[in-house]
Amino acid sequence: MNKYNLHFDEKASKDILSLDKSIRSFILDELEIFIDNFDEDYEKKLTKLEKIKALQGEFKGLYRLRLRTYRVIYEKQNDKLIILVLRVSHRKDAYR
Repeated sequence: MNKYNLHFDEKASKDILSLDKSIRSFILDELEIFIDNFDEDYEKKLTKLEKIKALQGEFKGLYRLRLRTYRVIYEKQNDKLIILVLRVSHRKDAYR
């Protein structure tokens, strides 16, 4: 059983739906793997591999998950055990 749930905000849902079907499928599959395995050790491993990065500045408190050339911006809500996906976009557009 998953410890975390995955939720998309409205913008992220639109981002996902605007992607090519194969890319959308890849990202959703990777996000399922991400939440199925997510715990402190997995997070540390992905951080060391530079797949996860805590964002700074105006994005402080958010995290970036790198999936090929795409970036998923997410927020952990530990009290609710939710990973809220805020943005899914190509790396050139991720922080705009």
